[in-house]
Amino acid sequence: MLNQLWHDLWIIVFVVLILIGLFSGQGLVIGFSAMGLLVAGISWMWNRLSLQEVTYERELSQQRVFIGEEIGITVSLSNRKPLPLGSVRAEDEMPKSVIFVEADMTGSHNPEAQIMRHATSMGWYERIRWQYQFKCTKRGFYRLGPVRLESGDLLGLFKSTIEQRGEDYILVYPKIVPLPELGLPYGRPLGENKGGIRIYEDASRPMGLRDYNLGDPLKIVDWKATARMQQLQVRTFEPSSTMTLILVVAVDTTAHYWEGYSPIFLERVITASASVASYAAEQQYSVGLFSNGTPVLADRPLRLSASRSNEQLSFILEALATVRPIAMGSMDSQLGENWQKFPLGATIVIVSGFITEDMADVLRRAKASGYGIVVLYVGDDDCPQMADGIVVHQLNDHFARMELEDEFAPR
Repeated sequence: MLNQLWHDLWIIVFVVLILIGLFSGQGLVIGFSAMGLLVAGISWMWNRLSLQEVTYERELSQQRVFIGEEIGITVSLSNRKPLPLGSVRAEDEMPKSVIFVEADMTGSHNPEAQIMRHATSMGWYERIRWQYQFKCTKRGFYRLGPVRLESGDLLGLFKSTIEQRGEDYILVYPKIVPLPELGLPYGRPLGENKGGIRIYEDASRPMGLRDYNLGDPLKIVDWKATARMQQLQVRTFEPSSTMTLILVVAVDTTAHYWEGYSPIFLERVITASASVASYAAEQQYSVGLFSNGTPVLADRPLRLSASRSNEQLSFILEALATVRPIAMGSMDSQLGENWQKFPLGATIVIVSGFITEDMADVLRRAKASGYGIVVLYVGDDDCPQMADGIVVHQLNDHFARMELEDEFAPR
């Protein structure tokens, strides 16, 4: 603002000198002032055109990475007009959780961001590129930018700035750790199973009809066939032959949401969940996700139906990468309202750093109804007592070791 006022003052001075020259009949003063005013006018017009057809672009070697991986980025600045630029500055806002190599970085007013700076001169129709490597140190979904461009006339009398917003982003997956390194046994990390849930019928695989037997649930009665045959008929289904795992991710790390949350416990929960999901995908299990957390780009808790598709692990990792720390309601109440909707005979793996007595009661009822229950507890205190038959793995010591060695702790 001060520079602009100073430049405007010079223009006023030239105009006043011209008027003085006209009244005093001093041709030299008029000529000098007219030249100064002409230069100022050309500079003003040059400044107005300086940032037109100037573009700033980023090209990422990849947009989805795991914590600790490096990404290559190419930054290009283009001047697509027949007008040279004496000076161009670009200030690009980048996530603070990425570490650049050999880039000119400075702080930002945004505490979660840093600024990557470039300054150069450009000829007409010129394009300049810079190449860097950076490492991702924290999971999450990060948008790059905006970038602030500044240029002006060749004499530096005027300055112009514009802000460009792009669509570039980085998705950083949580760290995946081999289950034995988390403290789970090599042989059966999720407890005993009998080849999946073969003894249960899969409602998604209808097989035929049979007569109603006492004790059959009414929800499998085929009323159209019953009316046609004048005798109660129930649908039959093929037995499931796939191990079904429902991953329950509890993001609440304190008794009450207004108490805040523990970043350490949350990252433990996310890391353990991603590691279990990866293991289940390797074993070709059918995997689903249930959580009381919400991803960055959504406004409702995470729900993914169980699936064996090749894309399921990617969906789960993307959801876990972007989950926010504030829970949408307590996990004990949400799980208590929804566990009956899980596939019969599925193994429910709950990952949590905080378990209430109500949660323990929900898990007891689910176990009594035929579900396998595995608790992966990442809190620093001891896991509360669970009902018989519930497998409990206390993982705090293993995570404490990893945090001490700086293997995955958030920065």
